Amino acid sequence: MLLAEDNPVNVEVARAMLESLGLETHCASNGQEALHAVHEGGWDAVLMDCQMPVMDGFAATGEIRRHEREAGRARTLPVIAITANALQGDREACLAAGMDDYLSKPFTQQQLANVIGRWVALPVLAERHHDDVPEAAPAMAPPRAATIAPTPAPAPPQDDPVDRAALRKIRALSRDAGDVLVQKVVNAYVGDTPRHLQALRQAVDGRDADQLRRIAHSLKSASANIGAARLAVLCRDLEQLGRAGSIDGAASLLADMEREYQSVRQSLHALLEKES
Repeated sequence: MLLAEDNPVNVEVARAMLESLGLETHCASNGQEALHAVHEGGWDAVLMDCQMPVMDGFAATGEIRRHEREAGRARTLPVIAITANALQGDREACLAAGMDDYLSKPFTQQQLANVIGRWVALPVLAERHHDDVPEAAPAMAPPRAATIAPTPAPAPPQDDPVDRAALRKIRALSRDAGDVLVQKVVNAYVGDTPRHLQALRQAVDGRDADQLRRIAHSLKSASANIGAARLAVLCRDLEQLGRAGSIDGAASLLADMEREYQSVRQSLHALLEKES
């Protein structure tokens, strides 16, 4: 499985989900890297983030389909869009770019398994149900029709800035090294978020609405994965400002995000110290 995703938190979580499903995973940090990997071949499917630097997922998928046509092949490689958006226009854009299916971040392992299972056989599920399947039963081919099934966003927690249930779900992805996985995800988030906040400050100061939208989008999904739902909501509001081409009110929203991040960071550090 090829995973094209640039946010380190999302990479750690998605890779753990895929590997726990028995899928060997290779990561590409932008669309150009993903395109090169696809040209080398050997992939059953691609999980393609839509918003990435250098080349986004839409452009990369378009190039994949163009290469298939030029090689005289029918559309064969399943490309599953992963995005923190769930708007009708975004889903249509995924289909127009040549993507086959859609996952809205943050997604659960079961939601990931349901979507991937429509396109490739999952080794873990095959092994789990091997005794239940008649030996002579033919394997069913995955459907080729494009399907769109957005995932509802989780409700923000009321008290703690970090929803501990999200971290428990991450821990459960690795039977033998769940604590190590949580620490890797937390460290990735704490290490990467200040860079995003600084870039957002530069976008606000430079009145760059498109940059504001792109960075807030990335931080939104990472915050949701870590269980920082209130921060994810603030990121969503900032992203919507950028999507509308506006900077008005962005400075105030960003200040709220910076304060909320400090609360999230302290909560995550306290959690790791408690469990060490």
